[in-house]
Amino acid sequence: MRHRVAGKKLTRDTQHRAALRRNLVRALLINGRITTTLPKAKAVRPYVEKLVTRAKRAAQLKDTDRAAYVHQVRLLRREIPDRKLLALLVDVVGPMVQDRPGGYTRIIREAKNSLGDNAPRAIFEFVDQQAVEDEEEAPTKGKGK
Repeated sequence: MRHRVAGKKLTRDTQHRAALRRNLVRALLINGRITTTLPKAKAVRPYVEKLVTRAKRAAQLKDTDRAAYVHQVRLLRREIPDRKLLALLVDVVGPMVQDRPGGYTRIIREAKNSLGDNAPRAIFEFVDQQAVEDEEEAPTKGKGK
């Protein structure tokens, strides 16, 4: 029995699970929506929620308390070493969820399972997906002209 055991192993060793988690978070931040298996989405969801909460705190502190802002960004940098993704998380996603008290992501089950292994599929996305897409498109349109 798994009494008081946090997290799922997903039939992977520790390094493989960490790499899987980093890759899913990276794909989610870049695309805003990913399709994966249901157990993977459920396993990575708390991790993403915590990252978004830190980004939200960093966005709140950006103009008021510089030292606290830098601390939050450094904590995020441990998990997301890519500066562009970190900037996207703090500058776009953080301010986008300022009014939301939690529950930044959602998991939607797909009707069809995977063809190869019949695994249940799910769409893992930000709740405010439209706002993320609008924020990402705005800067690219201005640079082209």
